[in-house]
Amino acid sequence: MPVMDEFKEERDAVKRGTPKQKLAYFLDYYKWYVVFGIIAIICVTTLISQIASHKDTAFYAMLLGAAPYSYPEEPESPHNFAAYIGADTAKSEVIYDTSIQMGTGTDYYAAQQIMVHITAAEVDVMVSDISLLLQYAYLGDFHDLRDLLSKEQLEKYQDSFYYIDGAVIAEIEAARKDYAHDYAPVYKDPLHPEDMKDPIPAGILLKEDCSLLQDYSFPGDLPAVSVLINAPHVDIAPVFMDFLMQ
Repeated sequence: MPVMDEFKEERDAVKRGTPKQKLAYFLDYYKWYVVFGIIAIICVTTLISQIASHKDTAFYAMLLGAAPYSYPEEPESPHNFAAYIGADTAKSEVIYDTSIQMGTGTDYYAAQQIMVHITAAEVDVMVSDISLLLQYAYLGDFHDLRDLLSKEQLEKYQDSFYYIDGAVIAEIEAARKDYAHDYAPVYKDPLHPEDMKDPIPAGILLKEDCSLLQDYSFPGDLPAVSVLINAPHVDIAPVFMDFLMQ
């Protein structure tokens, strides 16, 4: 019997069959079409939802090792800064990222996470204790504040700067070129630029009554803020410092 005749007979039999037989026939022949169709609808719906709800990043602050006092509720600080810079919160957001913690046994993985963020040019500023920031400052990851802040800001905040020694950076670079693996840099006190050969302001110490310190705890006793050399919103970074230091 020709295939088309067989198909016609089978179709006629289904038409005369019970609802259960009709359902069984439908599942046998169309089940995977339905499954793939449902999956496609879910994927398209999810994609549309993500696109519709996506917000641009107005500013990204990495709060290294920080913990919010209000956990699990979100602190008001990010919203306050968004309002301070007039960000349209319907389309953009200010991110205070506290996801990276430092501690025994986790520093290696935390360092990897940090470098991924820095390499991707996602982070605008890093806030943490000076002891942690110095590691990245001496790698050249932060702006020299003299190239970033206005003359008025430099005068206003100069007593709150922490410094790195450009001479030590030069030594580190020379050691790399010479493959001097046994070289160990000696860092000068970041609060005493007078003891350095080439003091470079790498960040600003936060005041005890700083609004950020009212919402977050940080490791160590000297929390400070530094601006990433490849910050995507470098023009907003000085405004962020004004916000913190007001």
